[in-house]
Amino acid sequence: MKKIFSGVLSLNKPIEPQNPVQWYSNKIAGVPFALRNILTLQRVNIKNLAIFMEDPDGEFKKSFNKILDDSRISLELVWIGNIDQLKKWIQNNPDPIYIFKGSVLYDKKTLHDLLYSSHKNEAALSSILPVDLNHLENTLIESPNRSPVDSSINRTEEPSTGFPVYIQGSKENEIQKPEDFKTLHEAQVSGSGLNHDSPITRILSRPASHLITRWLLNTPITPNQITLFSFFLGLLSAVLFLQGDYWTSITASTLLILSTWVDGADGEIARIKFMETATGKILDIYCDNIIHFLIFSAIGYGVYDKTGQNMYLYLGGLAGLASLLAFFLLSPILIENRSSDKQMSHYIEPSLAEKFANRDFIHFVFLVAVIDQLGLFIMIAAVGASLFAGFLIYSRVSKPRAV
Repeated sequence: MKKIFSGVLSLNKPIEPQNPVQWYSNKIAGVPFALRNILTLQRVNIKNLAIFMEDPDGEFKKSFNKILDDSRISLELVWIGNIDQLKKWIQNNPDPIYIFKGSVLYDKKTLHDLLYSSHKNEAALSSILPVDLNHLENTLIESPNRSPVDSSINRTEEPSTGFPVYIQGSKENEIQKPEDFKTLHEAQVSGSGLNHDSPITRILSRPASHLITRWLLNTPITPNQITLFSFFLGLLSAVLFLQGDYWTSITASTLLILSTWVDGADGEIARIKFMETATGKILDIYCDNIIHFLIFSAIGYGVYDKTGQNMYLYLGGLAGLASLLAFFLLSPILIENRSSDKQMSHYIEPSLAEKFANRDFIHFVFLVAVIDQLGLFIMIAAVGASLFAGFLIYSRVSKPRAV
């Protein structure tokens, strides 16, 4: 059973003349700064979160509701504007409590490792500090003459249950001046790929998909709409491949690459804007594999129509059906690994089958279309897709025996 934690997000007032509400409303990769931290804490299973800011008159509470009233928030939120009230809230909370610095942008992978890993490295341990409740203000309320962390506090390897612990966060991710928002915005976009991207994807696809992501981040366009547009481009590509002539095939392969770039952007935007949904993940998987089936079949038919050789028609059908079979065998694994129960799955090393189930072949399609060798491609695709489907069938049959 996964541990449940409570947290405190301490929002220090920025240096004047910055307004606190405007400061924490600044968007980083399409999401307000404070909201991004709240959603990140939610992802690592913080179930109760106190938002603390010195606000004895309630001056900022109503304005902050515009940030906090977001449909993506599912954890329990409470606004606390007085240090004594915060101490009581902590004392009455039965869960382990982690305190987070509101001026730092936290990373969910780092937090996940800190909260759940039993083997914390030295750098991780150095960022975890226990807090003395009697001197809580020394930790939370910064001033020019006081350190944000009481230097008299001793580090500990593991916090006691229910005892407040301060997680400082990375200095590199701390926002101290307006220019820092732009720096961290770019870091979020640049880091929005998957850690198991292939070298081809990293070199040829991610730079283009990052560019599309930058264009679309601050628009109302949703990841699912982007997925459907990518699907439309793939369908158009398949229709053009049916024609079989050289220049139409060049256009079709170009559209197919564009479809891949757009397809990469939908996942990037969903991840960095916290817009992943079960429907979106399934839609993305199904659209990708339907396009694979149609592209293989269309290329086979196009080469057959161009050459008059029935062999290419059969090879296209074989490649399409084998890719469809592989999809049906692999899709349950892909859907499970992208489920809400495995939200950290984009850092987890994928299986061998998942590594092969990518869209790198699309760049090869463009190359063979340029040299007018789509017939060679469909031969390779028929053999490769059949071997891949056979490997998945073997894995499915042999797994119970291994167990």
